[in-house]
Order: sequence, then structure tokens, then C-alpha cells
Amino acid sequence: MPSMLRNWRFWLGVVISVFFLALSLRGVKITEAWAALKSANYLYLIPAFVSYFIGVWLRSVRWSVLLRPVKQLSARRLFPVVVIGYMANNVLPARLGELVRAWILGEQESISKSATVGTIVVERMFDGLTMVGFMVVVLALFPAGTGAGADLLSGIVRVGAPLFVIALLLFLAIASSRSAAMAVTNGLLRILPGGLGVKVSGVIGSFLDGLGALRSLTGVLTVFGLSIIIWLFEASMYYLIMLGFNLHLPFYVLLLATAAANLFTIAPSTPGYVGVFDFPVRMTLTAFGVAESVAISYTLVLHAALWLPITLLGLYYLWREGLSLGWLRQRSTAAPALAAIGEAEADQVADGGHKSP
Repeated sequence: MPSMLRNWRFWLGVVISVFFLALSLRGVKITEAWAALKSANYLYLIPAFVSYFIGVWLRSVRWSVLLRPVKQLSARRLFPVVVIGYMANNVLPARLGELVRAWILGEQESISKSATVGTIVVERMFDGLTMVGFMVVVLALFPAGTGAGADLLSGIVRVGAPLFVIALLLFLAIASSRSAAMAVTNGLLRILPGGLGVKVSGVIGSFLDGLGALRSLTGVLTVFGLSIIIWLFEASMYYLIMLGFNLHLPFYVLLLATAAANLFTIAPSTPGYVGVFDFPVRMTLTAFGVAESVAISYTLVLHAALWLPITLLGLYYLWREGLSLGWLRQRSTAAPALAAIGEAEADQVADGGHKSP
């Protein structure tokens, strides 16, 4: 923990979270917000949790598809690792849950951690594409009107759409010609001294193995189709909790809120995405006519519902896997975790050359 407090990225996340949380609470009347919280029907949380965890299970299915070129693993085996990763994202800064997933799977299944990171990068790219796609379609069919909320939504699309499209095209190009990518990589690595270039080349080769699913049109379409279904289930959670607040917005508004919130959380923040999650959800609802105080009450309940169950389940799976929060804290900065991955892969290369599992 002390090392985290000395990390400038941690404090940058705190500043950004506090800033957007303050914006989220601006204009909110405490008495009205409290009244909305008291009058909400929390029984809707039950089907909301069911919908959410179906989506988490489908994430495990999608990850198994992405991992097939590396190793055949079932969704049942991957589900606890996915949940632990979400829990780690909720309690550690900088989305370190993704590296935690790669480390656990690499250690317990004896597969390349760099390749696993590659599959997670592809996973996140398809998440981004899916959410941008949702926003483009919804805003084209149902404009949000004018105001700060509408401006925020259109701004997210303008920034996110080209970034994720370019990322997809780049990764498809790299995956379709691994040998060419490695040739370029090896040429650039010649400047490194001694055998370091060979070791780094092995790490990068492992990472490229994790892009294997992109070499197949069937694989790409399967991952993209699963991504759409996954986010529809998560948006259904948003919708069901909304019904508990006696709001009757169309489903597409909650689909828009889901996409905006998850794209916005790319920004640095505290663990659990404080502020950077709440701000876009609140702004989306107010753009479609929901009162500010009701919107923030709904947002806070939604945020808690997304945070608490997956975190508790992740802690249980962490314990079941024989790991601990102390183990996670030792990997509380991104650089050492990445270095450890690189070191492990480099050792494999140094001991006899890289081989895909």
C-alpha cells in the first residue's frame, strides 16, 4: 500500500475520480435523492444480478474462444479467473485485474502469460467496438437532443469510433501475417545488446500467439457476436434496476448509458471507477429527461450493484485458488507485473526457445 501511495498514477486517478464525482453530484438535491433511494423497489436487483452474471459467464465463453489457438480451456475453468480479474479491477488501480488474470492462468495452466495478455487485449478491443457500435446506432436512430449530456455522448463517439476501428484493422493485419510482424520486430530489436533482443522477441512472439483467433473469419464473427450478447445482458441489468426506480425509459437509453459508462472508464481513476463511471450514466439519463437527483440515486445503486457481488465472489474464488489479497497487493503497480511477465517469458526463450503451448 505505501508503494501505491508514492505512485503518481495512483494520485492522478484519485484527482480524476474526485473531479468527475463532483460533476456527477453537481445540482443534486440531497432530499430528493434520498427520497428516490427510499422509494426504490430493490427486488429488481435479483433479476438484475442474474442478467449480469449470465453476461460474466458469456465472457468466460468468449475468452475460451480467444484462447483456443493457445490452449483449449472450458468456460467453466475460466469463469473463476474472470471473476477474480473483475474483483482485482475493483480493488486495485490501473485495471490491474487484466494482468492478474494473465498471471493466474499462466501459473496454473502453464501457458504463456504474454499470449494470455494478447487474448485480453483482443477482448477489450471487441468490447470497445461493440459499445461504440451501440452508441452510433442509438444516437442515429434516437438523438439525445441538446445539452451537456448530448454533447458528452457525441464526444465519446467521435473519439472512440476511429480509435477502435483503427485498432481492429491494425490487429487484423498483424494477426494475418505473424511472420511479417515478427520479421519487422526482429529487425527493430537488433539494436538491443547481447541476447536481450532474442528474449524480447520471444515475449512478443508469445503475445502474437494470443491474437490467433483473429486469423479466422469464424473466430472474429464468433467473438464479435458474443460481445454483442454480453453487453446486451449487462444493459439489461441497467434496465431492470431502472424499473426499480419507477422510471420508464426505453431500453435503448440504458444501452446508451452502458456503452458511455464503460467507454468513459478507460480514463484513469481510483479502483472501482469512482466518478468516471457515475458521470456518464448520470449525464445520459438527464439527457433523456430524468431529474438530476433521481439520476444520481439510480447511478449510485447501479454502481454498488456492479461492484459488490462480483467483488465478494472474486474474493471467494481468490481464496479457493489458494491466493490472497496480499498476493494481489504485491502486484499493485503495472510495471513490475509486466516486467515479471516479460521475465518469465524471457526465461523460457533463454532455456530453449519459445514454443506455443
